[in-house]
Amino acid sequence: MSVTHWILTGKQSNADAKSWKVYVIQFLVFVSASLAVAGKKTSDGSELRERLISFIDLHKAGSPTDASIYWISLSYKQLAAKFYEHSGISVSHGLVKGLLNELGYRYRKPYKVLPTGVYAHRDAQFKIIFKLIALLTVAENEPIISVDCKKKERLGPLWRAGKCLSTGPIRVSDHDYKHLAKGIVVPHGIYDLRTQTGYISIGTSSETAEFVFDNLMWWWTEYGIHQYPDAKSILLLCDAGGANSYRHHIFKHWMLKFAEETGVSLVICHYPPYASKWNPIEHRLFCHIHRATAGIVFDNYQTVVDTIGNTSTETGIKVTIRMNWKFYKTGEKMDKKKLDKNRIKAHPEIPELNYRIAA
Repeated sequence: MSVTHWILTGKQSNADAKSWKVYVIQFLVFVSASLAVAGKKTSDGSELRERLISFIDLHKAGSPTDASIYWISLSYKQLAAKFYEHSGISVSHGLVKGLLNELGYRYRKPYKVLPTGVYAHRDAQFKIIFKLIALLTVAENEPIISVDCKKKERLGPLWRAGKCLSTGPIRVSDHDYKHLAKGIVVPHGIYDLRTQTGYISIGTSSETAEFVFDNLMWWWTEYGIHQYPDAKSILLLCDAGGANSYRHHIFKHWMLKFAEETGVSLVICHYPPYASKWNPIEHRLFCHIHRATAGIVFDNYQTVVDTIGNTSTETGIKVTIRMNWKFYKTGEKMDKKKLDKNRIKAHPEIPELNYRIAA
């Protein structure tokens, strides 16, 4: 009975089984001879490991801020191929992957954690903010709010990062040119630390100090005054730059106006420069909005309102949203001499970042 017959029928005699073993042995001998002819080398396991580690060391780069962190720009297959070119020893990319795992290498993405600059009073400013939050937390009638402007978006059939549930492909423009946008989305947020509630105003023009003022007035007259009817002051936490920059006199001008019109004083604390990520609204509200809107095409303003308005969490965060159609002119200046300095009382420590504006 031939081997072919055995393969087709699945039946074999003892003689056929012995014959099959002979074929296998002959095949293995042939493969070994072929490898030898091809000039491929074999190596002891421990020796191969050391040679691979030495080769990996030639292709690694180090972190400029942490001596214990290294990375490699080549894939497993590329390393295996280059190792063969370098040493003549053929190894599988699986072997390379296993060794790299042992050495602590994993596929990782960069994290934006290194500050782009240094502020001399960074730690001291954080301590001041923590103390003020703790003090006002005890006083239940005093609101503590965090404000900021989220990343601006373009309106129209344009690509957005992320993915969402869909019954078919979501088609958008193959380029994200500015002229293809139907408008701009400027989301400004106010986050109430006590009630864990977010208030979002969707602007359609620019982020300015007046824009911040109007959004604060909307929050206070529609919600804040009813939640805190006995409030004498508001602790306002914000970044050091942008429309609420501590360097801009125009921001102080509009905050003076807010305090005057509401009859409520403001205690304003700016997070240190290069530390905006620690502003509570960033990790308590904006991160959830980012998740809720991932992959959704902002084809019109109603879609923006509906999507952001549906933001929720298991801990009970709620989002109230409105459209702000007002046009805001950029480049507005304010003469420092025109500010009512008698109503601005600076904190004895780091006065440029901490001050009280009297009603």
